[in-house]
Amino acid sequence: MSDWLTLTAARLRNLKGFDLRLPLGRLIMIAGPSGAGKSTLFRDLLHPAVAHAIKTGTPVLRGNAFVKATGFEDESLAGSKQPPFNTLTGGNAFRSVIEVDQDPIGKTPRSTPATYLGIFDLIRQFFATLPEAKMRGYTASRFSFNTKGGRCETCQGAGRIKLEMAFMPDTYLVCDDCRGTRYAPDMADITWKNKSIAQVLQLTFDEAVEFFDFHSRLSQVCKLMVDCGLGYLTLGQSSPTLSGGEAQRLKLVTELTHGLVSYREHLRGEQPRNLYLLEEPTIGLHLSDCEKLIHVLHSLVDQGHTVVVIEHHLDLLAEADYIIELGPEGGPAGGELIYQGALAGLLKVKNSPTAPYLRAKLGG
Repeated sequence: MSDWLTLTAARLRNLKGFDLRLPLGRLIMIAGPSGAGKSTLFRDLLHPAVAHAIKTGTPVLRGNAFVKATGFEDESLAGSKQPPFNTLTGGNAFRSVIEVDQDPIGKTPRSTPATYLGIFDLIRQFFATLPEAKMRGYTASRFSFNTKGGRCETCQGAGRIKLEMAFMPDTYLVCDDCRGTRYAPDMADITWKNKSIAQVLQLTFDEAVEFFDFHSRLSQVCKLMVDCGLGYLTLGQSSPTLSGGEAQRLKLVTELTHGLVSYREHLRGEQPRNLYLLEEPTIGLHLSDCEKLIHVLHSLVDQGHTVVVIEHHLDLLAEADYIIELGPEGGPAGGELIYQGALAGLLKVKNSPTAPYLRAKLGG
């Protein structure tokens, strides 16, 4: 099996028909000005092509066959007999291609980081094992704010009451009966470390790492949230309140938790490899959190995955095992491959818009 993913004659939209080579199992950064074709190349072309190669198990996928099988269309190809690329080689090397985007993770207030990560089930199961819960016959479902029994029936576990206003947007008020906790009063009687399940959901992930020190799985997942710069979020925070960058990093943590589960595959000698695509994951991050994110991305690579990041942040670009630059400008003046290769090589490229900033960053 080849150690490279190769796409020849990429010609979608403003892409100028260049050949692309990506090393597998590396952290790959994509640089270039806005509108240079970065998203077109990786999100709109490489993603669907690799996904089709995986689905069909095709080691060498031809562009014409891809268009015929998938019905791929784009205005830039209208009237042209040419496909968006000539060949894709090595796409079937991956188990899956995963785009970790910034779309919202849940439109309902009942969605929370804990439910999205899958740890709310573990928390409920743990509370159901406590002596007081067993004595009362409470099962794990009783500790859900989505089912009858444990939830506050006044707000039906929402923690808020919808107030409909004539000729005005609806307003939400904190439920007077549960005071926003979402739970029935008797659920406060079941505690661990002096905290009820409602109080546990109010913990930040920073606090939850220590609180769940007795439970390796819960502690590991909470630690991953901290490592991704999300330690300040609470377990029970309403998902629609998360920013696009926060939602993207939460999705990244979810993917990392799959790595924890796949340890059994590791014991069996299996090493499934995924292709991860991320776009500007550093948006809204402080420098210290950027450093944490860099560590997380390297950990994905250490697991054998290939990580492709479209990014402008110099701290992240400087961490690249392999870097690609598109340019030299945006729109019709973009779409050219300025450079692909090791980071050190880009620093020597005279017509690179990015190189001067990286040289200054690296002190070269």
